[in-house]
Amino acid sequence: MTLKQTFITIVLTILTTLRLVAYTPQEAVNKFVSNSSLRYASIGVQVIDLDSAKSIASFHPDQANITASTMKTVVSSAALGLMGPHFRFETPVYLDGEICDGHFKGNIVICGTGDPTLGSVFLPNQPNITDEIIAALRYQGITEIEGAIIGDDSFYSFPYFDEDWDVGDLAFDYGAAVHALSFHDNLVTVSYTMDSRGRVASSAITPPVPGLKVLSRCRNNRGRNAITAYLDYSVPALVLTGETTAKTHRDTYANPTPAPMLVDSVERAIKASGIRYRQNLEVRDNMEHAMRTLLVLHKSPELTEIITSLLDRSDNMFAHALLRAIGTRDWETKGMENMPSNLDVVGVNAVKHWLELQGINTDPLFMRDGSGLARANKASVNFFGDMLSMMAHRTFDGVRLCDLMPKAAGRAGKTLKANPLSDQIVLKSGSMRHVQCFVGYYPCDEPRYAFAVLVNNFTCSQSSIREQIGTFLCNLFEGK
Repeated sequence: MTLKQTFITIVLTILTTLRLVAYTPQEAVNKFVSNSSLRYASIGVQVIDLDSAKSIASFHPDQANITASTMKTVVSSAALGLMGPHFRFETPVYLDGEICDGHFKGNIVICGTGDPTLGSVFLPNQPNITDEIIAALRYQGITEIEGAIIGDDSFYSFPYFDEDWDVGDLAFDYGAAVHALSFHDNLVTVSYTMDSRGRVASSAITPPVPGLKVLSRCRNNRGRNAITAYLDYSVPALVLTGETTAKTHRDTYANPTPAPMLVDSVERAIKASGIRYRQNLEVRDNMEHAMRTLLVLHKSPELTEIITSLLDRSDNMFAHALLRAIGTRDWETKGMENMPSNLDVVGVNAVKHWLELQGINTDPLFMRDGSGLARANKASVNFFGDMLSMMAHRTFDGVRLCDLMPKAAGRAGKTLKANPLSDQIVLKSGSMRHVQCFVGYYPCDEPRYAFAVLVNNFTCSQSSIREQIGTFLCNLFEGK
């Protein structure tokens, strides 16, 4: 490269940098929304100056768009406000029966109350409920058990999933339902081999789930593998459909019956511990009036740890479990006894009521679940701007929403990832087919700005729209 070429390159670099710094917030918004791939898109953009709590740039701020997983910030905010950052789910384990000379005759009953974290692989440092049960049995001096281990999943009524979720999502890892007694993230790894007629020749489920079947409704196609699945709760079964060749597959699916999985895990742990266990179904069925004593009160990690994990991984099951916990709290506060079948609606109404008490207009919030998995979830960026602004000025025992949100890092394209701003922006992303959204704060330690970007119906690829939004955030905050 000649000296002249080097000089021109340096000048161009300086001019480009100056141009980045020179964008006003509204210019950055205008540049972003003018991209040809957004010609037919539904777009909402809002940028809030947190000192004044006023908008400094926007585009269609009142238009309600599909939110995808940015809805998780709404349920997380309400959970912090209603239950507090130190809230823990509690799962009691009871002994129904009598102990005599180390022999326990009766049932061990695990009562689910909605904790989504039991046995979670994503929170490995929490106490293991199985280990707690074994330790408590030893403390009680129990060396022999005659009866049964019962997983009580009755606290929530069916359906365990939100009725607005797409039925095609329910069998897959991102569509795991919320049970009163959840375990191992309500997920299983299924290995199965298909024969030449499209039938399941063999299958294995890990961890084991007694009673869960793997069935095939597949057509054989020697040149094509296109398997999908659905859950049949009545069997219960994972049902495979589509086309397949004779080969072995291994995938992660939602578990429709987590309670038997937990019971099996406890049974195996008891046997491995040296405590003799003899299942006696007559004892199980005749302990209705037995004396009940608390064996273990398992407690989940604190709410702050749960929210941090679910926002980072965009965990639909964790997020929707928070909505149901909010609904449960509201129902119990009103002195009601039987849990309603429309608990999700109760939870949504409680979230909206709390937001309204904080001065937030919830008219532009069309909330159906706690996760954003339902495409019926919609909101305006004006709503997000108001909520994020309110949450930026609120602390809950010293905890802020922004403290629990993940940094931008590689979540919004290569341009932002390569920019030092990626470590200064915290955000929650949300994506599904033809939907890409981001809401968050800058800078992360002491936020001065909140932003919301909701884009529906773009014509480019998902990676391209993420890149465009990442570049917009660079243009927006560069030099500020």
